[in-house]
Amino acid sequence: MHTITLDEVEEWAGAPLVVFVGVSTGGSLAHAVFDRWAAALDRPWELRGLDLPVGTPPQTYRRLLSALRGNAAVEGAVVTAHKLRLYRACAADISPDDELVEITREVNTLSTGDGKVRGYARDALALSHVLPPAADVLCLGAGGAGTALLLTLQGRRAVRATFADTSPEALDDLRAVAERAGVDGARLAYVPVKGPDDCDALVAGPPAPQLVVNATGLGKDAPGSPVTDAAPFGPSTLAWDFNYRGGRDFLRQAAAKGAPTVDGWDYFVAGWTGCLTAIAGVPFTEGVLADFAAAAAPYRPQESA
Repeated sequence: MHTITLDEVEEWAGAPLVVFVGVSTGGSLAHAVFDRWAAALDRPWELRGLDLPVGTPPQTYRRLLSALRGNAAVEGAVVTAHKLRLYRACAADISPDDELVEITREVNTLSTGDGKVRGYARDALALSHVLPPAADVLCLGAGGAGTALLLTLQGRRAVRATFADTSPEALDDLRAVAERAGVDGARLAYVPVKGPDDCDALVAGPPAPQLVVNATGLGKDAPGSPVTDAAPFGPSTLAWDFNYRGGRDFLRQAAAKGAPTVDGWDYFVAGWTGCLTAIAGVPFTEGVLADFAAAAAPYRPQESA
């Protein structure tokens, strides 16, 4: 069984456990490759998915934190869809071992020990290892993935980036993260959009982006794409979908216009590398990432190759 209940987390007495907290974790290939990743870190871990609905109340997150703190057999958690809500519910009870936790106000990794639960926000670190070079970036989506991209671009001083979202509140939150991180606001633009036609116009420019990122989740978490089939991609624009599974209509649309495409597989592997090295308490290095990538390679979906 890939999944576990919160009652079972509290009572777990087996091999050291890593909990995978998401909405629907069963479809992730992390379950297939996890034993290889654990072996690369020389850890006898087991992985179980804890599926919580989007509307999970704060007390459930606090109960999860209590279970992690109180059960020595549970060594940590990898958090996906609940990063922001878990932080809001449990910030006072998490020991931040990563300055980006306070900057992003989210947590994507929890580790346990000494009666404490330590929190990390490792998405930007993971993304920094796989982000292709580009001077003009258009990011469609201003949620957690867009936040990671913004922070990753912070160290690339010549890069200009536009972030677009249908939610003005998401753009406001992203702007606040940029301010807390000290990112140069002159290099950033935040554009509210009503739908795919507006996104098509942003792909057209000016300036014409060299990299267009689908950070919306459309194509995996929900069907569709943030752009239409008429989006003016071309051979000088790299289309990158942060999804590695699902329909990925965004990449199909870009490829039909002759644009090079990249899916989210490398980011998926780097993301898990960042989380599991934090739980193991070892550095995230290029060597560890290479080991994780080699371990995961046999499981890569054929359509992603």
